[in-house]
Amino acid sequence: MVSATWLEGFDPSYIFKSKEDFKKWLLSHIDLTYLPAYLPDSKLREFIKKAMDYGFSRVCIPITAVSRAEEFIGGSGKLELITFISSFHGNRDLIDGKRQACSSAISFKTDEIEFSPNLSLLADNPDMFKAEINSILELTRQTNKKSKIYIEIDKLPEDMIEKAIRLSQECLPDYISIFIRLLEEETYDGENLNFSKDWFEKIDRALGKDKKTNLKVYGRIDNFNNLLPILYLATKYGWNFDNFRVGTEYGFDIIDGLDTS
Repeated sequence: MVSATWLEGFDPSYIFKSKEDFKKWLLSHIDLTYLPAYLPDSKLREFIKKAMDYGFSRVCIPITAVSRAEEFIGGSGKLELITFISSFHGNRDLIDGKRQACSSAISFKTDEIEFSPNLSLLADNPDMFKAEINSILELTRQTNKKSKIYIEIDKLPEDMIEKAIRLSQECLPDYISIFIRLLEEETYDGENLNFSKDWFEKIDRALGKDKKTNLKVYGRIDNFNNLLPILYLATKYGWNFDNFRVGTEYGFDIIDGLDTS
């Protein structure tokens, strides 16, 4: 993908005083994601060491890896841990399971909890959708953990997208985390920029200027040039960079791309 600089006249130097300042922002605002189904000690140790060597502030890992990651970090306090609690669909009783997973993550000293609400509740029982979210937020607030509500809006029918975002914000999590499924292969220069713009417009219609939460955008942001349109759109739709994060498993590639740009 060509850079947003060429497409829209956006340049990070409008916001950051130097490349070094930009790099510091990336290292502190990219949630470096690593969520394999199976994560042996050797792979986890390698990932944690590399994240710390690069200078990332936080990583998002499976709940089963949190206590082991704490050991590999070694109490240095140089790396915060985010864990992801996946969605339970269809059965109201499983909210208790989600609360238990959240409690376990907190007991493992996770710094941030990211969880996906039951989207199937949106159409027929929006009050239950909010109740599920609030049941988790109750636990995170009691323990001063940051919370993120993760919404795969690309899986929702059009008339449910704004509703999901609006109802989530009404619960006042620290972040709303929106998944944008970027195209792996563009058919023309800037296709992913236009594709992402459609999603940012949906977010903006749902929240307007009344942004009561922070925003995280997650997707296949796999290199430096794929990141620039996301940052451009964040500024275009009024998000302060202090309140904006990017979730990606390609953080190392992005930093390497910045260093060679």
